[in-house]
Amino acid sequence: MTIVGTLIVEGPPRSLLAFAHAVPILVDGVVKGQVKAGRQLALALPPGAHSVQAQQHGTPLPVRLGPGLVTRVRVERDGAGKAHLVEVDHL
Repeated sequence: MTIVGTLIVEGPPRSLLAFAHAVPILVDGVVKGQVKAGRQLALALPPGAHSVQAQQHGTPLPVRLGPGLVTRVRVERDGAGKAHLVEVDHL
């Protein structure tokens, strides 16, 4: 039995009107789901290094998932209004 790591992607704050629609989330280049403002997306993934990005052409965020651990990232808006991810914490 393989123990997975959990990646929680937090949607942008509800006050950011630019993100009224769901933001696609890609892990290692593959769309794994989408997240809306004020919501969360939980993904069970194999432990190890992964590349996570918001939107197809977003800047990848490298994350390292530990077996049985939770890593949280959040969708934010950059100065140009594009969605990007920032790491919040490891639990």
